[in-house]
Amino acid sequence: MGELERRGRHDDSSGTIGHRRATQGARYRARRCTRLVLLCLSPALLGGCTIARDILYAPLAHSTVPPVWAHGDPTRIAVTAPGNRHVAGYYWPGAPGDPDIFVFFHGRHMNALTGAKFAQYLLGRGDAVLVASYRGFGDNPGLPSEKAMMQDSRAFIAQARRLAGPQARIWLVGHSIGGGVALQAANENEKESAVKGAFIISGFTRVSAAVPRLLRAFVPDKWDNLAAARAARLPLLFFSGGMDRYIPAGSGEALLAAAGGPSLLLVNAQMPHNPDMTVLGPWISAAANDLGAGAELDALPPPPSGWAIAARRP
Repeated sequence: MGELERRGRHDDSSGTIGHRRATQGARYRARRCTRLVLLCLSPALLGGCTIARDILYAPLAHSTVPPVWAHGDPTRIAVTAPGNRHVAGYYWPGAPGDPDIFVFFHGRHMNALTGAKFAQYLLGRGDAVLVASYRGFGDNPGLPSEKAMMQDSRAFIAQARRLAGPQARIWLVGHSIGGGVALQAANENEKESAVKGAFIISGFTRVSAAVPRLLRAFVPDKWDNLAAARAARLPLLFFSGGMDRYIPAGSGEALLAAAGGPSLLLVNAQMPHNPDMTVLGPWISAAANDLGAGAELDALPPPPSGWAIAARRP
């Protein structure tokens, strides 16, 4: 825990950076959730709070900036979720004979294409990468919800198993709300030998923790990541940024404390909500390769530039 203690002393000596960050984040969340509650209270929305979910997930319909791919163009790929819904994502194949495949779950106000911009930096060691998405995001039909997004995640994990073959080693990577998807999926796949672990970037404890207490009853979905982490027995690696204005401070520590299996918390005092995957992606790839080869958490490569290991369990 030495790195966290040093960060605390630095914040105290530099004008309470952490306090200002928490205050600014709280004000932003309060404004956002006030809008959500007003919409939920509208008589037209009492049948399911559809607009509230639109605000919660803010699914991005189109990407305005053409991507530049570091490892070649991905293939657009679709899976079939319950209800015969077709949900599209992107895929990069791995090297012949390599059993590792990453399934990347993107966050709020994104889509499969913007998620692929992050996920492409998991490539480079011969591993395959499958970028998942959800109904209602991009040009995928339907409406997002916790239940629906988890159904979509199961379809993508099943597709990853088919793509990687009988010796598949599946690694789940989730960013923000996608971290909730990855945590629940890791829990669901505890007995599925193909799923080997999960990497959670900018994860929260519960989605309600990001809103004022009096407004929590109006949040349409739970996303209880503490419960999911507690139930999981697969290795969980959490990544927390000190400049994240969306996720309450201490969320990474709380998730680590709740984890039911081997877990690790890495922190970067300068990271905002969206990570620099050019740095973080290659490290995650290396860590997954080592874990797949039988390495323990304390034998993983040194943290990437700007990151430090805050704590590990057990």
